[in-house]
Amino acid sequence: MRIASSRRGARAAAVAALAFAATVAGAGPVCARPGTGHPRIDVRIDPSGIRAPRNRPCGNTTFQVHTSDRRGRQLQLFRPKRGVRWRRVLEDLVNAVSRDPRTAATGIHAVRADAEALGGAFVTSRVPTEFTEAITAGWVYLLDFTDFRQHPSADAEVETLHLHGPCRYEPIRRPPTGRVLTVDTQTGPRFRPQDVDYAHGTLLVHDISTEIHEMRIQPVRSGTTDADLTRYFDALAHGRPAERSPFTGEPTGLGAISPGRTVMVHPHHLRRGTYALLCFVPDEGTGAPHTFLGMHQIVRLHG
Repeated sequence: MRIASSRRGARAAAVAALAFAATVAGAGPVCARPGTGHPRIDVRIDPSGIRAPRNRPCGNTTFQVHTSDRRGRQLQLFRPKRGVRWRRVLEDLVNAVSRDPRTAATGIHAVRADAEALGGAFVTSRVPTEFTEAITAGWVYLLDFTDFRQHPSADAEVETLHLHGPCRYEPIRRPPTGRVLTVDTQTGPRFRPQDVDYAHGTLLVHDISTEIHEMRIQPVRSGTTDADLTRYFDALAHGRPAERSPFTGEPTGLGAISPGRTVMVHPHHLRRGTYALLCFVPDEGTGAPHTFLGMHQIVRLHG
């Protein structure tokens, strides 16, 4: 019975993904008719907690995430797989954020097995972020990952959002201006960006790898190269004194997504300049952050 239910859930997720891909592919400058647009969900995440609606329709869903925290916050969404308790996922995440590489590797492997990582947002008080994806009916859990990293606990507070049918798959209002694939290579996980050069653009992110990945977008000093980032992260990985940090501000961007997921992300009010795409999710094999394995990419954004 459980196997059959899991297969039905997998088919529903696949149908949702195809519907989302189709609406993105067909998106143009014309918006959907008034009153027919896909659901938009306002989320505020501050040191005091998360404020979000309790119920919304399923389908192509846009989350608009804001914070007043000058240091920035990270919102993470997840959905336990059928038969898995949501606190079990938090237990997995406690291990995944461990500083011990073996524990982190075991934890992130368990997260991928027990839950669907639905993305989320890195936001600052100056740069709110919105992201859009196809989500089927059911419960979604919202976690303040900034607070969770500081105080990892299976008893961490989460907010719940119930997405109900019928699901809506109306055209996407903002077509992507660039695309980013997260891929496996012989030398480790990598970003493969295309046309990521517009500060006010919307990026279509697709995880075609075998592991969970995030995509932070963090400003760096002008002239910074990927070779500079490699030297910086190599020093951190080996406990050597690193050169001065190349980063000049807090990250924005997309939270962790599971393999096979596609999400559109749009950080608002980014300034033109040089940025790094980064993934700090631990590797399932080594437990090291993917950035330490070379998953970083310099992009230059114009206004």
